[in-house]
Amino acid sequence: MKKWIIILVVAVLIYIGWTKLSGARVNLAFLQEKTAIVGRGDLTIPITGTGEIQPKSRSVIKPEASGEVIEIPVDPGQMVTAGQLLIRLDQEEEQRNVTRAKNEVARASATLEQQKLRLQERKTSALAQIDARIKGAEAQIEDAEFSYEKTKALFDSGRGASKDELTTVKARYDQLVAQLDGFKADREQAEIAIGLSEHDVELAEKAFEIAETNLRDAEKRLRETEIRSPIDGMVSKINVAVGTIVQGGKTTFTGGTELAVVSDISDMYVQTEVSDADIGAVMWLAQPEARPGGLELAQKLADDDVVPLVSTNSIVPELGMEGVPVTVMVDSFRDQEFTGVIERIDPEPRKAQNIVTYIVQIRVTSKNRMMLALVPGMQADVEFTAEAVTDATLIPHEAIHRGPNDELGVYVRELDPETKEHKPRFVSCRFGLDNGLYAELVEGEGVTSGIEVYTKLPPRLGEDDEDE
Repeated sequence: MKKWIIILVVAVLIYIGWTKLSGARVNLAFLQEKTAIVGRGDLTIPITGTGEIQPKSRSVIKPEASGEVIEIPVDPGQMVTAGQLLIRLDQEEEQRNVTRAKNEVARASATLEQQKLRLQERKTSALAQIDARIKGAEAQIEDAEFSYEKTKALFDSGRGASKDELTTVKARYDQLVAQLDGFKADREQAEIAIGLSEHDVELAEKAFEIAETNLRDAEKRLRETEIRSPIDGMVSKINVAVGTIVQGGKTTFTGGTELAVVSDISDMYVQTEVSDADIGAVMWLAQPEARPGGLELAQKLADDDVVPLVSTNSIVPELGMEGVPVTVMVDSFRDQEFTGVIERIDPEPRKAQNIVTYIVQIRVTSKNRMMLALVPGMQADVEFTAEAVTDATLIPHEAIHRGPNDELGVYVRELDPETKEHKPRFVSCRFGLDNGLYAELVEGEGVTSGIEVYTKLPPRLGEDDEDE
């Protein structure tokens, strides 16, 4: 009996509860509708890109000398100064090269002296002897000619000179003339020999100069068995170890073994690629010196009253400004923001699979720039501020809806004085820049900073009702 009484009481309670609830109105809209407050602020539409962090310069170090690595007193990542020892090679092979070069210099010097002595001998002794012979032959010819003329005159007058005497005198004269011709031919041969000897001296001098140059090169390579840093900077990497045999640049087609890389980190850069669709806007964000053509072309554009066709809200007010800062971000330092300036834009584009891009070199100028020296080669995200507005009324992107007449606008949350409930009221608006999160409000009656607008409408005015 007790059991049935309990069942009856429960059934009555369930009936009473159902009756009460069926007559009540439960409003769950607050669980679904969402609103936001309209505010003011700055809005930018950046041009983005990715790039690589680079030092100001990289010095790839290759040896002039060959030999075995016997000492590496530095480590990758270590800061070094110009002239500081990086790698030491065994000097034995280069010392032998110096000895051989010295011997070649001594041999070339001896050959040169020998050729000079031979030239001097031919110019003085041999040529002087021939000239003396010619002079003596000319004197004898003069005497023989006088005797011949005298004998011939006596023979012709018939006063004592016989024909045999005339023939003998004539023969002596002709013999002396022939002898003189021979001496002159000898002189010509001597002059030719002198010319050849002078040429031999020139060749010996050049051989001596080459030998001296080879000696200087060998001595330089000997000195360069101690490889030193050419600049102040950071050792980026070392490609050899103690015991490695390296080849010098003078003995290989590749210019020698790459030993190490030293980077100048006094300035840090980011090199990025910008698409052809965006490079026009980026051009006007750079200082004139950084653009292709530099100041000269920039001045010509200014003279022709060429105005940049980029919406920058006076970010670029005149041609001669220093350039708009560029924002750089890296994953390694997410809490840091780096800024820089465009230092160079390459005029020649890169083309790959019908995609055209331009190389933009950015120099990082912010105070925290040296942090990037810790991560050279890392990928960086770059933002160029191409379009922007300042102190604008900003509407959250989720608050933009289509109204009854399919126009864009917002639903303002207002209090109904009769029902004392909040209701949405649609206001048609015109929007400007939109970065995907917020849109610039250009025109909207009564929509100002501080107004509450719906980002999600109540169920009684959901998307279906809104479209209707």
